[in-house]
Amino acid sequence: MSEEILWPPQEKNQETAEEKPAKSPESSKQPEIEITPVDPAFANAPMVSLSEAARQTNKSRGTIRNWLVEGKVPGARRTEAGWQIPVPSLVATGLWDRTSPPDEVKEPPVIDRLSELESELARARMELNSEKKLREAAERNAEDLRVAMRMLNAGPQSPVDKESVSHQGRPTQDRWELTPASVVDAVQRFRRKILG
Repeated sequence: MSEEILWPPQEKNQETAEEKPAKSPESSKQPEIEITPVDPAFANAPMVSLSEAARQTNKSRGTIRNWLVEGKVPGARRTEAGWQIPVPSLVATGLWDRTSPPDEVKEPPVIDRLSELESELARARMELNSEKKLREAAERNAEDLRVAMRMLNAGPQSPVDKESVSHQGRPTQDRWELTPASVVDAVQRFRRKILG
């Protein structure tokens, strides 16, 4: 099938379409780029772009552009880079508030750092307190061990007076001897004493 089927039936247009000439620009709202020097009254004035003016004034770019095209903002000019608008003109026309808020400077998070340091100090104090308690317990344990070692290393005691022996009621042979055999004998005697 060499023919193309068109639906709904149409006749093929063999004639070439005549190109329509481009429409001449009627009255464009965009003013031509100015090459004239800056007005001396605004030569030293701070300038802002259209975007910056929209951001600072909380007005839409379209509103500001319309004001610029209509010439309501004196000293504004269009350059190759875009609109250059003097800030005093924006203030004079009422687009920009007379008192501008100060630039927001992010303060260092002093409060966060302060709370972080306070929590670190509290943690260090708790660690110090627990270390003190552990040290005191270790010192008590060491002192108990020193006393036990002195008792073990003391050896046989000096001869006891007969009067003190009579008060104790124990024969001298029942003195503690810390040998394995003497410990076993003492345990067996204790067992016999309790069990009968």
